[in-house]
Amino acid sequence: MKLKAAVVGLGYWGPNLARNLAGSGDFALAALCDLDAARLERVGAHYPAAERFTDLDAMLARIKPDLVCIATPVASHHALAAKALQGGAHVFVEKPMTMTGAQSRELLALAERLGRKVFVDHTFLFTGAVAELNKQVTGGNIGELLYIDSVRINLGLFQPDVDVVWDLAPHDLSILHHVVGVAPHSVRAMGSCHSPSGQADVAYLHLDYPGGVSAHLHLSWLSPVKVRRMIFAGTKQSIIYDDLEAAEKVKIYDHGVDFDVKDLEERRRVLVSYRKGDMRAPNVPATEALAVELQNVAAVLRGQANARASGVDGAAVVRVLEAAQRSLAQGGALVPVESA
Repeated sequence: MKLKAAVVGLGYWGPNLARNLAGSGDFALAALCDLDAARLERVGAHYPAAERFTDLDAMLARIKPDLVCIATPVASHHALAAKALQGGAHVFVEKPMTMTGAQSRELLALAERLGRKVFVDHTFLFTGAVAELNKQVTGGNIGELLYIDSVRINLGLFQPDVDVVWDLAPHDLSILHHVVGVAPHSVRAMGSCHSPSGQADVAYLHLDYPGGVSAHLHLSWLSPVKVRRMIFAGTKQSIIYDDLEAAEKVKIYDHGVDFDVKDLEERRRVLVSYRKGDMRAPNVPATEALAVELQNVAAVLRGQANARASGVDGAAVVRVLEAAQRSLAQGGALVPVESA
């Protein structure tokens, strides 16, 4: 039997959720909800079997969905998700999960008390490219991970309620959390604003992880070109993940350096040898990530799998975002990341 699903919020991302749920073998799209009646009618016309609502309470009472997908501005995530949980549904929340770490903790505690589950839409974790990247790094193929460098820049889209860090960084942070396997212990963030909004539209984040691994994120809404590239450098090999590449999204380079230390007391005697080998690009599946993600959600709800992007993972990303926000306000000061 299919699980009943509802989508709340039909702006930018909601229609993608509706389309994937309607075409899913696991879910039945039972309801659509949006405050904008005209938008509700426009999107709802594609899904005549889904009932339409402008009020969440009315939808929960009538439909009693198994899963409520929330694709609204981030400031509303906490209140809507809490209401859906109290209405008996599991929730699937667009990134970032909430505006604060305290709100994330409250949702997780509420879900545990009610026996419900929280999922966060970290879509990139369900791409074939990130699955391959994770396999190479966690499997030890690149050796010891040294550092990560990420560039996520484009021209727009400016968001009315959050800055560029809260808009773009969750993608990179969720990938890092998934691949590195631990949260950073501190963040430095520098940013600047070039619009009347007062929100940072260009930012640089430096993350320090246990064991000496570091990551650097470059984020921008003002770039004339779109770049989506991450470099994972290891002692044996390095990987470039370029999401904009049509065919070779993941490239593995047998390039690196070896340090031959003759005398630890005499640093000038360190000999550096450079290694340049082959590059290979493994074949990765090109299935739509959101469809794979919803399959994972359904499998979790049926007790057949573990969640790849749970509320716990979403809360971990929010804690890093909060620390970055504090660092931005302090002009790039080193700010510790709150522990789980």
